[in-house]
Amino acid sequence: MTQNQEFDFVIVGAGSAGCVLANRLSEDAKTSVCLIEAGPKDTNPLLHIPAALFTLMRHGTLNWRHTTVPQKRMNGASVYIPRGRALGGSSSINGMVYIRGHRADYDEWADAGLTGWGWDGVLPYFLKSERNESFADPAVHGQGGPLNVTFVNRYNRLDEVLFEAAETLQYRRNEDFNGAEQDGFGVHQVTQINGRRCSAAVAFLTPVRGRPNLEILTGQQVARVSLDGRRAVGVELVDGGDRRTITARREVILSAGAIASPQILMLSGIGDGAALSKLGIGVAHDAPAVGTNLQDHIAARIEFESPSTVPYGLSLRSLPRMAWSVLEYALARRGFWSSNLIESGGFVRTDPAADRPDIQIAFIPGQRGKDGKQFGWGHGFSISAVLLRPKSRGDITLASADPADRPRIDPKFFSDPEDLEILLRGFTEARRLTYTAPFDAYRGAERIPGPDLDGGPALTDWVRDNASTIFHPVGTCRMGADEGSVVDPELRVRGIAGLRVVDASVMPTIVGGNTNAPTIMIAEKAADTIKGVGASV
Repeated sequence: MTQNQEFDFVIVGAGSAGCVLANRLSEDAKTSVCLIEAGPKDTNPLLHIPAALFTLMRHGTLNWRHTTVPQKRMNGASVYIPRGRALGGSSSINGMVYIRGHRADYDEWADAGLTGWGWDGVLPYFLKSERNESFADPAVHGQGGPLNVTFVNRYNRLDEVLFEAAETLQYRRNEDFNGAEQDGFGVHQVTQINGRRCSAAVAFLTPVRGRPNLEILTGQQVARVSLDGRRAVGVELVDGGDRRTITARREVILSAGAIASPQILMLSGIGDGAALSKLGIGVAHDAPAVGTNLQDHIAARIEFESPSTVPYGLSLRSLPRMAWSVLEYALARRGFWSSNLIESGGFVRTDPAADRPDIQIAFIPGQRGKDGKQFGWGHGFSISAVLLRPKSRGDITLASADPADRPRIDPKFFSDPEDLEILLRGFTEARRLTYTAPFDAYRGAERIPGPDLDGGPALTDWVRDNASTIFHPVGTCRMGADEGSVVDPELRVRGIAGLRVVDASVMPTIVGGNTNAPTIMIAEKAADTIKGVGASV
């Protein structure tokens, strides 16, 4: 059965970027917008309880649960890559950490010819989306936007131990990672409101779902972009055995993320012509850069058991407290269940000559389960070193011409040997933090990697074989001023009219921090570009 609908704009993917675009483009009542999401509505309660993120990381229906191909420089290990699959996309399952990255990251974009994408050009769009409960300086933070940003209402006492440990190593306390300086240690701000997750869907879709000019389709898989010659005219949906077309009078906008957006382009015949032809896909536009330039934040963690019940965890001694936490959250939206678990961390420079931090420290005051889930029996804590600017570049390629088949994800981790060198320095510094005096009363046995691996080739091999990511894939539809880029500085797909990509895939280089806030910024800026207006905050 075929059923056609027609709109001015068709947006594919209701994640962080898609929700912003749907809100902003439908502000004009004369403009019709269709937002299409492959996953369900965001009605599952787990999507709104912050501490439930440890369940969402492996959820069977709300998470795409991607894995990479075996990594050559990790002894064949496959790395898990979760991605959100519901309204809100990954903003509905992530750690809610609100960090924009370093201003120099964006100035490098501008230096590469991306006019308007330097720090001074993007800051107004961070401010436009933000409603910050804690910081009032209008030059640094916004107060009038839809996205609520705050601190968790009560963080774990072990976070203060981390700050004391950092001070013993001469690191400063940083009250605001989005302020004047990024360096130092502090509590993360989070995208929450009243003890609940404030996903992009909650912030940008919920207030406008009643607009008559906005249609939101869930549970709908986009197979490809429909083309008329070299112009995008809509998208084709596959719904069971049925096919239907959604027509776009003005533009199709791909906001499906760094994995799905290049996949959809390639399925539509936009990509490396030789590779597409081998799969039997007709080549509409030979664009070899589609799917290349994949980057992610690779990390290595150290874990400890703890003799104390101060860290989050399950034990006979903590059962009354955990039972109370359920009632406390139900009554007041406070306490453990309102925590994002990754409550604190820091930014450090492992190279004194570096112009900005090269390692992010992520601290979890709780013990992970044996299967990698967030909590198991007992108490403990973990600390991760995160490589902020990897030089390794990977790619997304098609496994087949079938839209139902997962693409091949190959980040090529550690293909640039400098990545491993910097990560090892960061890991060593993270470990050094945990062996300072402030942790003495809380530090039990080192469970991972273990005290025997205290340096040398054995530790190097362990980090290479056991590294993971903090789930920030970007770059696969690279924005550039050069003709070889996938999209131009206005995020229009080169060679195809009426088609844009607006999501983390357009980042030419990954930013030094969590990627949700930058993705929202990209969508805010794109919306104004499409409407032909400038930022107003």
